[in-house]
Formats: sequence, C-alpha cells, structure tokens
Amino acid sequence: MYFDKSSEFKKEFKKLKKKYKSLDKDLENLESIIMAFPRGNGSRHWQILHKVDEVVVCKVGMQCLYLKKKSFRVIYMYSHKTEEIEFIEFIEIFFKGNKESENKQRIKEYLKKLEER
Repeated sequence: MYFDKSSEFKKEFKKLKKKYKSLDKDLENLESIIMAFPRGNGSRHWQILHKVDEVVVCKVGMQCLYLKKKSFRVIYMYSHKTEEIEFIEFIEIFFKGNKESENKQRIKEYLKKLEER
C-alpha cells in the first residue's frame, strides 16, 4: 500500500506546516494508523463521506502534537478493486478551528476526475 497527495492537499499542508511544526510527524503517525485500518476503526473520529462502487472517501481526525488536545481533519480516498487496498490518496487537510467542514465541491470534482480515467 502506498500513499499519494493531491496538489491541493500539498498546498494546504505546506501552508499549515509553517505554523504547526509537528505536521510531518503527525502525518506519518496517521499513515501508520491508516495502514492498519484503511477502512476506519469504527471510532467517532472516522467517517465515510462517500462510497460508490470501489471508491471510498473518508474523513479522519489527525492528532497534532503542536496543538495538544486539538486535531486536524484529513480527507482521503481509497479504491479497492479486490479486498486489497493498493493506494490511498489524501485530498484535503484542515484545522477544525478555522473551517467547519470539508470542501464538498472539491470531493465531487475529485470523484469526477476519477470517473474520467
């Protein structure tokens, strides 16, 4: 299983990393958790936002060492043609204190691009 990042995610991550210095390590920790539970672990911090055929879009809380008890929200997708999940792509990252919820339009556009492939 490998991880990829959308261009929008990379821009958001780079901007947030200037303020929150632990984000690289925090994302590594999240990746290891997602590798263990790519479909979620059933907690309230994990939510399926969209599920069509073999494409699933999830939202998960990512702990930030810099923020102590607060966390970021990360939107990611995975595609599974078989039971095995081959790759996961991060779509969006945001701090809930600055933004109420995910960018639904971005998710729709991302899914549309996947359909065109």
